[in-house]
Amino acid sequence: MPALIGVSLVAWLALLQSSHSVNASKHHAAVYADVHALAQLGWSWLVMLTAMMAPLLAEPMRHLWVRSLPRRRLRAIFLFVMAYCTIWMLAGFILSVTAKQLQLLSGNSWLTASGLTLLIVIMWQASPWKQVCLNYCHLKSRLSPFGLAADCDCLLFGIVKGFWCIGSCWALMFLPLAFVHVGLYLMLLIGLILVAERCQPARPAQWQIPLFGKILNLEGNHYGAGGRAQVITYFNFLH
Repeated sequence: MPALIGVSLVAWLALLQSSHSVNASKHHAAVYADVHALAQLGWSWLVMLTAMMAPLLAEPMRHLWVRSLPRRRLRAIFLFVMAYCTIWMLAGFILSVTAKQLQLLSGNSWLTASGLTLLIVIMWQASPWKQVCLNYCHLKSRLSPFGLAADCDCLLFGIVKGFWCIGSCWALMFLPLAFVHVGLYLMLLIGLILVAERCQPARPAQWQIPLFGKILNLEGNHYGAGGRAQVITYFNFLH
């Protein structure tokens, strides 16, 4: 959907223009004492979430549009987005606190904290549990056509989609919180990785080459022409 691309671009521009780091590490010390700093952290996370996740919502948005009555389409999308963002905002708070605790455990050593973060991310990306979550990201929910049941189904769809999306993406989204000085560059790279991952069909859950192996087609028959065709199809759908 062109609208999702537009929303994502606006969020990226907001990140570029913002004087506040999305990492928000400068605010960690104040987060627990200053409500304004907490609001700033929440806003930064929401903007980052919008920039990176909007392109990933094309498939569920299309499902909501097609399966909802014309008069309910915008309502269905609104309820879905509210539920999806709410669960991601909770995850963002947990990830931010975890990043701070990791920094404290590493003795405030940026190199140690970054090394531990990379190890955690690589292990999760290579794990079969990551693939399980990614597979479930493709599932569509049943939507009732009328009344309160339809509203509840849209909210539940947003919660479930957000839950599996967090399971698939949390490790990559954790990276900008740990790498203070290159957070924006990492977000751009991670955004591309997330889109490439979401273009893949469901696959058996097993240990695999993490991160860039998926993009560079290092895993043989799972990719190749078929995988490239899926990427092209995905972006054609967005337009």
